[in-house]
Amino acid sequence: MSELNDNKIKERLEVLENDINRVSEQMVSLDKQKQDAIAMLNALNGAKQQCMSFLNDLNDGDQPTGQEEDSKKSSSKSDDS
Repeated sequence: MSELNDNKIKERLEVLENDINRVSEQMVSLDKQKQDAIAMLNALNGAKQQCMSFLNDLNDGDQPTGQEEDSKKSSSKSDDS
């Protein structure tokens, strides 16, 4: 059986320190990946909203909305005069 001595403990401490550093670096990398993924998700949601807006514009293109409708009415009234 192997004895526990100063050198073995120091070697183990070195291994542990290396593992701690590696995991810390991994956490930094994962944090960056998470931030990138959140940014991508926000961009995708923005693109989706834009597409939905385009679809609404295409589907409602025949029907005038609020201000456009009012301006057409007032211009047709002035044309009647």
